[in-house]
Order: sequence, then C-alpha cells, then structure tokens
Amino acid sequence: MACFFVCAFSASWILASSAIAAEPQLPKTVCASWTKIAAVTLRGTSEQGGLRGNFGIILDVRSGRYMAERDYGVYSMTEGFDGNLSWKRDRSGASHFVDSDPARAITATDVWLFRRGWCDTATNGIKIESLPDEKDSDVEEVVWQVTPQSGIPIVLRFERASGLLRQSEVHLWSSRLIRHYSDWRDIGDGVMIPFFERDEYPEDGSVETIKIDSTEVSPHPVDGKMFARPPRPHDYEITGARSSATVPYENDGIGRIFVPVFIDGKGPFAFEVDTGGHLILTTTTARELHLEPIGSSSATGGGTGVIHEGTVRAEEIRTGAAVIRNQPVWVLPLPDSSNDRGPRRPRAGILGLELFERFAVQINRKRKTITLTPLENFSGNSSGVALPISFTEDAPLTRGSFNGIAGDFELDSGNAGPTIIEGYWANENGFADLLARGLRWAGSGIGGDYNIKLSRGDIALGSIKLPHEVVSYAGLMQRGSESTRLQAGVVGESLLYRFDMVYDYAREQVWIDPKTDIPLRPFNRGGLRLRKDAPDAFTVIFVAPNSPAEMAKIKEGDQIRSINRRAASGLATSDAAVIFGQPIGTKIMLSVIPKTGGPARRVQLGLKEMLP
Repeated sequence: MACFFVCAFSASWILASSAIAAEPQLPKTVCASWTKIAAVTLRGTSEQGGLRGNFGIILDVRSGRYMAERDYGVYSMTEGFDGNLSWKRDRSGASHFVDSDPARAITATDVWLFRRGWCDTATNGIKIESLPDEKDSDVEEVVWQVTPQSGIPIVLRFERASGLLRQSEVHLWSSRLIRHYSDWRDIGDGVMIPFFERDEYPEDGSVETIKIDSTEVSPHPVDGKMFARPPRPHDYEITGARSSATVPYENDGIGRIFVPVFIDGKGPFAFEVDTGGHLILTTTTARELHLEPIGSSSATGGGTGVIHEGTVRAEEIRTGAAVIRNQPVWVLPLPDSSNDRGPRRPRAGILGLELFERFAVQINRKRKTITLTPLENFSGNSSGVALPISFTEDAPLTRGSFNGIAGDFELDSGNAGPTIIEGYWANENGFADLLARGLRWAGSGIGGDYNIKLSRGDIALGSIKLPHEVVSYAGLMQRGSESTRLQAGVVGESLLYRFDMVYDYAREQVWIDPKTDIPLRPFNRGGLRLRKDAPDAFTVIFVAPNSPAEMAKIKEGDQIRSINRRAASGLATSDAAVIFGQPIGTKIMLSVIPKTGGPARRVQLGLKEMLP
C-alpha cells in the first residue's frame, strides 16, 4: 500500500478517541511550508518480493484524499481515498471499498498522517501520549503515540535534533508495520519530503522499499474525480450470448467445493472456490502449464509459518461459459497433502476475490451447481436473508454474534474447519477461559499445523440463529491469520454448506437461504486427524484425549493403510473425515502400521460423540 506521506493503513485494535486539554508537543519542523500547498505528486520505484517497479502517488494535502499505484509489470495495484471511503484495486484490475468499521477508523488515521495532521493547531478529538525517549544507534528520538479523532493509534518516532519523522509503527491485521523514513529533502519553498521509505512487516517476513525520483508541488487543489474508486474492468464475460454460466461443483463432504477450470485452454483442473483467497495455482499446476513464476512474496494464513509465492500471468481463466482474461496468478507451494483428493485429480488452484469482484456467485446445494452472473447484469434479488457485508481487507465480513456478543465475522468459503473464534476478540469479550477448556485438537493452514481447542457455542449471522455449533479457538497467536484483532471470527464452508448462498459484491450483500432438508454433518467421532503424506497411507498427526482412537492405542506418527478395507490410495483425507463422522456406535476397521515399524495390525474404533 502507498504510504509515502507518512501514512499507516492498518492496525490491530481500535481505541475510542477522546479530546484532551493539553497542547500537543509534536515536532512541527516540516509544517510551515506544508500548510501552504494544496497537492503533491511523487514518482519513483518500489521493490518488494523480488520485484522492482514504478511507484506514484498524488495527495490532496488539505483533505487527505490520495491515489497511489505500484506497477511491477507482471501486475499492478492501486489504492486510494475518495474523501469518504478507502478503496483497493487489487492485482487483477478489479476493486472494492475498504469500509468495515475498523477500516474506517484506519482510514481516519491514514488521512491524518497523509496530510501531516500534527501540523494542525487544533487538537480537539485527538489523543496524544508522550512515550519514553528512545535511541537508535547514535540518534536520539522523541516518541509519541497518537490516536486521531475516530482513528486508530500509531507510534511516531521523531529525531530530537532535527524534528524530522524517522519511524512510524502500527499493528496490522496480522503483523506489525514499521516504516522507516529517511533522506528528507527540501523540494522547494521549504516543503520537506522523505525520498526513501523502508516498510517492514516483522511477523510476515516482508519488506518493501520506496525511492522517490521526481516531485511536483501545486498550490491548487486536485480534481476530486482523480481519487474515485476505479470502474469495473472489461476483462470478463459470459460467452455464447448467455446471461449467466452454471457449472457443477464437487463437495468433498467436510467443507470445500471445487469447480472445473480451464487455464489457457488446458484442463479441466479442480479449483477450490474460496471467498477468503485469491487466484492461485499450485506449483505443480504451474509446471504443468509451463508457467514460470517470478518474484518471491511472503504469504501467511492459518498457522504461524510463512511461505513464499511467485507470480505468473494467464491469458484466460474459464469455468463453464464464464471467462476472465489476462490475469496475474499467484503460485504457492501448497503441500501435496492439502491438495490431495484421493482418486480424483488434486486441487490445482483457488478461485477467490477476482471471481467475486466480477460475478454474482450463486451456490445451489441441492443441484450442486454454481451460477455466475456478471455483477452489472445481476438483479440483486434472491431468496433467504440478505446479510450486509463490508471489507477490512479482501474477505467479506458480516455482523454476527457468538454467545450473544456481537462482532464482525468473516465469510470464508475456503475454511473447511469449524467456525473460528479469534483469540484477541475472545479475550476482550471474556470468552478466553471458556474456550480454552475445550477439546484439544489440531488445526492447519498454509502456515502449517497448530494447536486449537474445540467446544460449542451459539452463532448468529444477522437474523439467522445457529445454536450449539462447533467452534475452534487457537488463543493469542502472534503470527498468521489467527493473530488478527479486527474481527470476531471466521465462518467457513463447514457451516455454510447447509445454505444456498448468493455473493453479490456489487451491492455488498450476501444472501443466505436456510435449507432444512440438508442433514447436519457431525464432527469427527473417531478422535484422530490424518494427513496424506504418501499415496498409499495416511499419517496420524493427532489423537484426541479420551477418544476412540486413543482407546485403540493409535499413536501420532502411525500409518493408516486402509479404512473399512478401503485402501488409503483410493481415499482422500476428506473421505476419511466423512467416515469418522458416521453415527455414534458405528464400528470402523483400520489397518495400522506403528510409527516404530512392524507388521500392520487390525484396529476397530467404536465412534462416539467427542463434542456433546
């Protein structure tokens, strides 16, 4: 994101603003000339993730409106603030407003920092706190924490000798962002600009550097149309003069849905539909398509690990009669175990935000179909309950509650596990101790495996009540998606499967239509979690305490060669999970090879309810 005028785009928690009586003592070294200009344009270069490209930003100094772009050749991104809302044009060329309550507070701080609000003479509604001085090498710094009116807090570190800003620090959605400003120059009439910025994301292992090559200052305001959210791109269609495209989907039985996709005429490949993701190819699929990724950006998700992704371009992404053209695609080294689908073709990639920003997506559970209609042609009407959605980043959020306490819940069709209750939100609302007493289990994501606790609670999405749902709790995580402090939880396909869904990003609403004839899926009643590390065997990666698996003396690291006499080679991990979700008392026969080696032994499990 563009931040060169000393901005901050994201933070981890929001404080209520309050007016203070004391006069602020923030340094005003760069203020005298800054307040006399109306607009500034900067151009230069940006380097991140192994890519180098052009950078440009234009700022309305008085209102804080801005537009900034990075163009790395293989993809470009733009973001801005139109005077009311922030927006993001992602790598695909489509865009959306960033308009959740946390995002609006973040924007308030963005605007204050962009226009150097510390130069204001009035401090009403601003919270300013002096922090202990610090020293960076030989440079003495005066440190302040500032919360602009309706905004989020940010720490600013000024050089004591010069009064110039050296560093700003905020907590992001899942990482801190520490910005270093240097090479301040007078670009005319005393207007000072930092010509170098280094942005560190310590928890995500990501760094960006921005260098300014040219500047332009104007005493006249900029035409406000320049800051408007970009129009929808013209890179998609429904072929054959049809109004929509309907494609069948495969349901893996635990919470993932797959559609057939052709990439540049090759396929079909099995792509997961993921409202919490982006357009992604696995490394295996990229090789099969002879697409060589460039760059190496950091990526995090569930779990605490960091993986690295490159980028390729695809001329055509097609599912049924729906086509998106000329797209940058992330290439991620997703583990084979997460892509495995047993005898079916493995997951080849993910369809995410890029799809939903162009098409209304209607999911019909009874027919097992997905219908895609260009957003500009969609009527916006459907059956069920319309849930308003908003965005803090790229995944849709809706208002809901857990055990009667309201919060923002992400709708993430790529989350195949139980509904997640976020650790920081749970801690703030008094649920941490309750959730920490749940059943010990193992979660997983692109960041690897991690420990969680499972229990039950009452979920609501708008007016839809979902009592006694299984929920997952990871505690206070320091990295990855479960470290967020900006939402209450994540509702995934493992809950949404029982509803017909319509995702309409143009109107920022999701229709959810309860279907009472869809049976509930019990949670794992065997008490063991498996991973497909080899084609002919499952590895036991977790055994729950007091479970049928523990009573049968199954250990972590054991190999399961067959389930109910079906060879592991013919089963996916999701197939095994469906088997372990059968009625209480069902007998399951396993062929188990101990971790320590030796012959296979026959083990019988009697399924029982693990989460009453």
